[in-house]
Amino acid sequence: MDRRSAIADAAIDVIADSGLRALTHRKLDDAMALPAGSTSYYFRSKADLFAAVIARITDTSRAEFTQMSTVEGDPVGVTVRYLDHLVTERAAQLRARHVLMLDPTVSDADRAALAGSLFSGPGAVELFGDADVGAGYIALCEGLVTVALGSRAARAEVFRAPVVTYLKGAGKL
Repeated sequence: MDRRSAIADAAIDVIADSGLRALTHRKLDDAMALPAGSTSYYFRSKADLFAAVIARITDTSRAEFTQMSTVEGDPVGVTVRYLDHLVTERAAQLRARHVLMLDPTVSDADRAALAGSLFSGPGAVELFGDADVGAGYIALCEGLVTVALGSRAARAEVFRAPVVTYLKGAGKL
């Protein structure tokens, strides 16, 4: 992993664990045991750190969803596995994303980028061949992730029934 990605991961952990106010270059230098000023060499401002976090979450999401969908082509199975993976293995990314999306100091452009960071609108349209079905699918997945993140008790099977119900109702199963 390159240094920029490692710093973005450390920033995600700080935001997820301590909130946005705790995110400083000094805190990241300390968390990564780097000499003072190291993270500011790579990311000059907090806005640059936000951009790195957003890019890291988005890139991770795209790569993992693509990998999962090539292993298993069934939309329900892929969705359930992906959602379960999000809330179990990537919970820190989800928490950091929610913190950033809700903070009034984060720009509208960054919030819009975060809104599309977990699920691809164009990918959903391609998958289902319908913009409305794709948008509904993403809204369902976003809601399931938010509820699961709040409960910390979700497992893969909790996701299956709502996904199947939505896709059946949309005529996609």
